[in-house]
Amino acid sequence: MRKFLYALALVTLFTSVAVHAAGDAYYINMHGIEMTETEYHNLQELGFTETQIERMNYQTYVDNKDIEATLLSVTSQLVHVTTTIRNGIVTRHSEIVTEEEMNSAMLQSGLQPPVSPNFSGDFYDGMSESVYRHIESYITYINDWTMRYKVNLDWLQIPSVRSWDIMAIGIEANKVQIVSSLVARQDWYTNNDSYDSESYMEKYESTGGTVMFELPSGSITGLESYMYFNVGKKPGVGTISSLYAVGDYAHAISTISDEDDAIEYVSTSIAGIEVDTPYANSYDSMIEAVAAFFGTW
Repeated sequence: MRKFLYALALVTLFTSVAVHAAGDAYYINMHGIEMTETEYHNLQELGFTETQIERMNYQTYVDNKDIEATLLSVTSQLVHVTTTIRNGIVTRHSEIVTEEEMNSAMLQSGLQPPVSPNFSGDFYDGMSESVYRHIESYITYINDWTMRYKVNLDWLQIPSVRSWDIMAIGIEANKVQIVSSLVARQDWYTNNDSYDSESYMEKYESTGGTVMFELPSGSITGLESYMYFNVGKKPGVGTISSLYAVGDYAHAISTISDEDDAIEYVSTSIAGIEVDTPYANSYDSMIEAVAAFFGTW
């Protein structure tokens, strides 16, 4: 299976090396990124919409194109990529490793190697919609120790107040923990052009992950955003029979002048986004989009 493992400051990645011949592109997006049919399908399975794939940058493509819920060929190589983030500088080192070395690295990161490939179950996407916006959440099986949680937001009516909005995914803190960085993106459109932004603030909690977007100003005709991260079983947790990923979004109905201060009053849980005073009245709320898994993991 495609094997991905992340820590918050130290990111450890396992994947297979896949090379395809030039000219076999199934799809080419707006940035000129050529994708095979399998890669395109993998991105869809991870909850990326057609628009998100069309606008996907190269790094997001590389990070996700090979993630699939199928067994690796016995001839595939496992690559251990260690990413160190220090003072804002990213350094990566990669080496081919054995299955034993992979399991050892997992244990050092506080995760449990898979005991047996006994995964089975059903997934249910979550959806919530108001007059102004539509939100969907997903849980995707990546391998025997990793699930992907993702939430998408599409504005049905462009908001008049545009300040610092909140997007979050609540997790079950007694079962899983975040084992990757939070990835978030915002896209917006005008009649003649399109733009994107990955400028946001993030917050990690045992109960979930939160990002804050600064909404664009000016005249726009479309506005979308998404975020995702991976979760793994907490140490000591055995077989899991159910999981919930609670996608939520809170829109600033008044201008937030100090976003660094505001995020300190934001918490995320299985009940969704909670904003404490003095910012509680600065944000609206909507019904959460709850994705679910029932089975054996």
